[in-house]
Amino acid sequence: MELTVTRRTFLTTTVLGLTGLTLGCRIGPWPPDGISSNLTVWINISDDTQVTIMVSKAEMGQGVSTALPMIVAEELEADWAKVRFEFRGEMGDYAIGGGFGMTGITGGSTSVSTLFEPLREVGAAAKEMLLSACAQRWQVNPKSLTAKNSFITHPTRGSISYGKLAEEASLLPVPEKPQLKDAAEFTLIGKPLPRLDSPDHIEGRSVFGTDVKVPEMLYAAVRQSPVFGGEVTNFDSLTVEGTSAEAIVEIPGGIAVVARSWWEAEKVARSLDLNFDIPEDMEALNDDDISQQLTQDLDKSGAQIRLVGNPVFAMETAPVQIKALYEVPFLAHATMESMTCTANVTPESCEVWVPTQRASGVQAVTRGNTGLDAALIKVNPTYLGGGFGRKVESEYVAQAVLASRAVGKPVKVIWSREEDIQHDYYRPVFLAELKGGIDNNKKITSWIGKSVGPSLMGGRLDFMATAGFSPIPYDVQNMSAHYVKSNIGVPIGWWRSVGSSQNGFFVESFADELADAAGEDPLEFRSGQLKDFARSLDVLERVATMANWGQPRVPGAAHGVAFVPHGGTKLAQIAEVSVDSGGEVTVHKVYCAIDCGDVVNPDIVRAQVEGAIIFGLTAALYGKITIADGRVQQSNFHDYPLLTMKDAPPIDTEIIISGARRSGVGEGGVPPIAPAVTNAIFAATGQRIRKLPILNFRERLINDFNNI
Repeated sequence: MELTVTRRTFLTTTVLGLTGLTLGCRIGPWPPDGISSNLTVWINISDDTQVTIMVSKAEMGQGVSTALPMIVAEELEADWAKVRFEFRGEMGDYAIGGGFGMTGITGGSTSVSTLFEPLREVGAAAKEMLLSACAQRWQVNPKSLTAKNSFITHPTRGSISYGKLAEEASLLPVPEKPQLKDAAEFTLIGKPLPRLDSPDHIEGRSVFGTDVKVPEMLYAAVRQSPVFGGEVTNFDSLTVEGTSAEAIVEIPGGIAVVARSWWEAEKVARSLDLNFDIPEDMEALNDDDISQQLTQDLDKSGAQIRLVGNPVFAMETAPVQIKALYEVPFLAHATMESMTCTANVTPESCEVWVPTQRASGVQAVTRGNTGLDAALIKVNPTYLGGGFGRKVESEYVAQAVLASRAVGKPVKVIWSREEDIQHDYYRPVFLAELKGGIDNNKKITSWIGKSVGPSLMGGRLDFMATAGFSPIPYDVQNMSAHYVKSNIGVPIGWWRSVGSSQNGFFVESFADELADAAGEDPLEFRSGQLKDFARSLDVLERVATMANWGQPRVPGAAHGVAFVPHGGTKLAQIAEVSVDSGGEVTVHKVYCAIDCGDVVNPDIVRAQVEGAIIFGLTAALYGKITIADGRVQQSNFHDYPLLTMKDAPPIDTEIIISGARRSGVGEGGVPPIAPAVTNAIFAATGQRIRKLPILNFRERLINDFNNI
């Protein structure tokens, strides 16, 4: 079901305390009348011609606080120098969230693609109302007026600013079908405009979750069960006597220590002798058990997610047949800003300040822990110091609410890095078996795949777990794919690019192995399977030209390629990689070509692609969460390392403007980078990597050398 603007409704200026023209709309199947449900898009034009776009999406570096206002300003014909944005959270009936699709969540690279048309309509509607107001004031034909740079001009009457017309426009009816501009008329969309949030970031005015300060605020540090599913058993015996703490509050799975500073709270939390009731099935959980379970589950038939032709017969009759087994580990999000939330709970109300990807979820959690009606709860979203899917969850919000309710004062909860790493909702561990057949024309004649891992959606057939596993981007006439749900017991959640993060590695690694089995160049082999897919082929050809495929610029290096479509976006990468005698892997450069349809701001697209590549490369090289005795073994960046500046490769990105419908860019850069690098390692060394992270490959080489 597509998102549509079903109704546009004025908000009275008394509702929001705003003057001038304020216009909002709902997206999705909201109630047909009134303004009491989930207004997703709001704009305000004040009497000083300031245009404020109230952004309903979380800003975690992806640039929505610039891209979304650009869309409105384009149709509004607003002066970009007078455009600003505000975050809008949840407050009673005037909410920006919603439960339909992705409208209430910032994730899935959907912000621009889902809001593009609604934002254009809101901007166009406001412009038409201003034109009508001007026509009435001057008693002229509206068609004789021109709107440009927040002014309306008449050939003989001169010009007047939007601000001087805003109040009059607010009294007019909202046009049902405002006229939209032709793309050829765009003056903002498609341009690399500077980000609206940059000045605040540069000058230190931006407010992230950890920056929030509230009068009389206290701080809380948490300690949670080191084993999944554990609960504190000796809470009643805990005391703050003799410490600098104000209180100890019981929270699900642990405790929160409240003090006048976070460090005081953290010291007390560390000193407490906590006892936990540990589930028997989790206390002994370890990596070997998990690997064994995945291997056993691989023998199950699972759910069929695709069947084309007769893949079994085609495999049996193929001149060339290969099989491979791939594995990826649990991964943590490791956001720059750990989990944090400030809550102020009183008997009559609750106010929350929080970096979140789901303000509506925060409100629901707050209601559940206070019993307050929605009208008495206000959620103030802040900037996010990284999200990547982690901040869709809201357990840290519940902790702040419970702590504040217990002490009767505002409380800011901040997780230590150790709590953050060891109590994540992890990217799932997965195992995949792939079989393929090549005919005498070096075409893929059969493709048989089975993946095994936990389910995010909880069902037998999980489209999130199988994204990127089927369908594959290549023209294969005989194909089957199955998914086997494996219940591990480790908390899992959304991770940047979700299922495609592992499935891109599986599919593109195997495509490379098929190319090798066919005796074909890896890029030419892929192109041969894409001859009927013009956009995909164009992306591959473009990245090959960028990299000068097959001729690395660094002596001794090799190229690896990967092509992974994601959510309508076509994206290919080539990694230039070398491996020294000690097994040290160096990624010298990454080339990326992307076709995401129409582009709002190309600079934001490039930044998103580069960030995604760095994120994915970190995971590919180092990322691994290990389990022993039901506990996560990693605790901080010394044993869960991130890519540093000195090791980050230069990245060249080219944007292909194909005219296709716009699609997301925040996630697409992640899936191809791991197989691009591992395929390059194979080209350089002849050794195939089927198990991530790549760090394991280096360790294996070192061990092999030592055993000679």
